[in-house]
Amino acid sequence: MALRPLKHVQPQVHANAFIDEQCIIIGDVHIGADSSVWPYSVVRGDVNHIRIGHSTSI
Repeated sequence: MALRPLKHVQPQVHANAFIDEQCIIIGDVHIGADSSVWPYSVVRGDVNHIRIGHSTSI
């Protein structure tokens, strides 16, 4: 998994969220509890913030 800061903002991922090794999460992104982000997903919080709530699958 690649968590990349953007403009000094680091992605925030809940401790029990599943983030696949082959995805990229950039910038102002918050991922909630029991959520999952699967292979080859790119979540970019560059223009606006992104909030992925509880028990969400991407």
